[in-house]
Amino acid sequence: MAKLVLCLLLLALDAWAQQRVLLLPLSVRGLSADTGEVLWELLSTRLIAEGLLVVERATMARVLGHVEPEDIDEATARWMGKRLGARWVLQGKVFKVGDLISLDIKVLDSTGTVPPKAVFSQFPSQEAMLSGLKALASELKERITGRDQVTFRVQGTLRSQLLYQALGYSKLQRFPRRFLKGISIGDLDGDGAKEAVLIEPHRLWAYRDTGEGLKLIGELESPSTYNFLNVGTVDLNGDGRAEIAVTAVVGDHLRSFLLGFKGREIRYLKKGINRYLKVIQMGGRRVLLGQAMGADTDYAGPIEELRLEGRRLRTRELKGLPPEVEWIYSFCFGHFTGGELPEVARLNALGELEVLTLDGERLWKGGDSYGVSDNYFDRPDVMADAKGMPDYMPRRVYIPVRMSSGDLDGDGYDELMVVENHFTLGQRLERVRVYDTGRVLALVWDGMAMAEAWMTQQMPGCVFDFELGDIDNDGMPELCAVVVNAPLFKKGSSSLVVFELYE
Repeated sequence: MAKLVLCLLLLALDAWAQQRVLLLPLSVRGLSADTGEVLWELLSTRLIAEGLLVVERATMARVLGHVEPEDIDEATARWMGKRLGARWVLQGKVFKVGDLISLDIKVLDSTGTVPPKAVFSQFPSQEAMLSGLKALASELKERITGRDQVTFRVQGTLRSQLLYQALGYSKLQRFPRRFLKGISIGDLDGDGAKEAVLIEPHRLWAYRDTGEGLKLIGELESPSTYNFLNVGTVDLNGDGRAEIAVTAVVGDHLRSFLLGFKGREIRYLKKGINRYLKVIQMGGRRVLLGQAMGADTDYAGPIEELRLEGRRLRTRELKGLPPEVEWIYSFCFGHFTGGELPEVARLNALGELEVLTLDGERLWKGGDSYGVSDNYFDRPDVMADAKGMPDYMPRRVYIPVRMSSGDLDGDGYDELMVVENHFTLGQRLERVRVYDTGRVLALVWDGMAMAEAWMTQQMPGCVFDFELGDIDNDGMPELCAVVVNAPLFKKGSSSLVVFELYE
């Protein structure tokens, strides 16, 4: 009986230690001296609220004495965790880069059996950083307790013999005689569940996945003179409801707009915005960007961050971009090489994919087959090419397919997800493109270059857009793509294709 009690006690102590966390003092650069202490207190409180056992500051000081954060390497941090009976050690840095504040935290296993993981966040101000600590604590808990039990679905898990080592789809929804151009996933009504927004050239629909299919919950139609180019969802005013941002053109003019979901209706919040719009993931948060169109060029002026304050739309220039990044649709951020600062993936003027540091140093250059699409609009009044040089034909502007990044397997390195479309006619031509197949690829840094990590199956048609999002509200993100299969001179049809990334 005594042995049984002892065994149960040891098991209980082991389970307790599994959830015990040592939050080391934070390294601070470019901010006030007391920032580290304030952050430690607030973050430890948030971690405790998430159900984790955080070693008290007094206990840490009594056992370890005074230590400077800059003097602690990974081996020392693991030793400290063992000394204090904590399975997990959190080692963090907070520093200012331009107008942004970065908060980067490593998750170390004191036993050394689990590789280091990392959580990177960026904020526009200290107030935003403090407001974002709840989400950061939740992400840290997920790294500690969640993703150890979640395995990334490697190539071919679904249908390896049929799809030649490509990731096969799990759900397929066809839309006959529709021309879907964009998708975004967000919580439109603030109930904690996500909805999917789809667009056609001048129509928009919002759907909810009921588990038995997609249920239409709202729609909007504009005059046929409109051409919707892309869609994104982002909570602009902090009320827990995502607004819908649509880039639209009418003739030679941008007529973009913002929508809100009120009750059971989709309503305009802001119309006639003279900007290209794009929702981007930046430092762990979604941000709405904008940029103007030039008089005879595709774009003009700086890339801006847009905010909704009451009924007014505020803009400010997005700082910290490499000088090579000029167009809003040509780039995305990501921690591709695992460093403390993010890098930028961008399509250059020749359509080649590159990875740059924030200072503009090129780390890698790939081919020019990524991001090519048939999403375009014509500028009937502009008889010039992309550089503004005179031309005998009106300008046709192609919008690249979005790029996206995310640390899907929790190893501290972001995967870069890009689209590769193939055309039987028009890959290099300006006017006519005949669809063949398309797929989404994930590229990962291998120390020297971005290498293919996995890919989806080839899909007949052209991939116009994709997004990572929890479309079925199961707690894990899916890869959702919209694909158009339109034979030459025929109406064609579209499909929403969903790929499960986790099992």
